Amino acid sequence: MTRQPLLLISRKDLIEASEGDGGDRLVRTLANLTRAGFHFVATASQPDVWSRSSAVSKRSRPGPKRLRDRMAEAGGILDGVYYIPQSLLTQRTRREEAIRDILNRFGVLEENCYLASSNRKFLSTAANFGVKTLKIDEKHRLQDHLDFLQAEFA
Repeated sequence: MTRQPLLLISRKDLIEASEGDGGDRLVRTLANLTRAGFHFVATASQPDVWSRSSAVSKRSRPGPKRLRDRMAEAGGILDGVYYIPQSLLTQRTRREEAIRDILNRFGVLEENCYLASSNRKFLSTAANFGVKTLKIDEKHRLQDHLDFLQAEFA
């Protein structure tokens, strides 16, 4: 297992934060963290059944390519997008399996992993599993958490 830290951010929260006025700063901060040695993975829920009627237009949400391009322009790397079927997010043991799978894929110990999300259940499961959690809400912005990490690892 590597001691290289892993930063997981909910794609939904990432998109909301990066589309605002501070979006460019947020991407630059993420790029700085990846240059400092962080792996960076966005997590996203995905419907269990895909169909034309439930598909979201590519134009309505920036895809991973757009985020990858913005990260590359800022000198950083998006290591991947980890899609979790929505049904897995409704069961605690399935959430644990998803976290364990991500950690195994990157060879990272729980204490070297940070999860930033607004999803209470996913945060709770991650915390019980030993992952450091960064709650995103009205009081705790994603940018604030990233600034803290950048100061810790600078």
